[in-house]
Amino acid sequence: MSDFNLHPWRERRRAQRLRHWRFASLSALSLTLAAMWSLDRQLEVWLQQHQAQVAQRQQSLHELQTELEQAPVWQTRQTQAQQVQAAWQPWRAQQWQAWQMLQHLLSVPPRGVQIERLVWRDQQLQLNGWTLSEGHLQAWLSLLQAGGLPARDARPRVEEAQWLQSDGLSAKRQRFSLQMSTPALATP
Repeated sequence: MSDFNLHPWRERRRAQRLRHWRFASLSALSLTLAAMWSLDRQLEVWLQQHQAQVAQRQQSLHELQTELEQAPVWQTRQTQAQQVQAAWQPWRAQQWQAWQMLQHLLSVPPRGVQIERLVWRDQQLQLNGWTLSEGHLQAWLSLLQAGGLPARDARPRVEEAQWLQSDGLSAKRQRFSLQMSTPALATP
């Protein structure tokens, strides 16, 4: 048989179907490419959002892990702060009592008495110094108690007299040590 087609209308129909098929194929290909491009853009945006969320969660996880590692440190610091707060009020009261005691001591001038060391600890006052005589020391203590110093159990210990030469002057003086207990004073 020959390839010669005796019916031209069939040939036109075949050419028309081939054109329709090419147009439909190109349209389908174009639509597919456009859909794929659009889908790729949307997936890329979604992937960036997902990666940002993952990075944010990893950062918060890292911060939480750091905080968890430091939790014992903060618990220790909180415990220490609570201990300081608990110890603060008695310490403040003792500080006020020491200030009151110092004001009482400064209210009476120590005539014939030289104070070298003064220590206040737990309602105990310890004085060390020199006095010209035991009478000077007793007079000073009497004036302090008359001035309102709440002293009880004042126990002065006086040593033997010694001669002191200073600036061409000689004087006899005695070393003394005094301890006294004081009751708790009112705090402000």
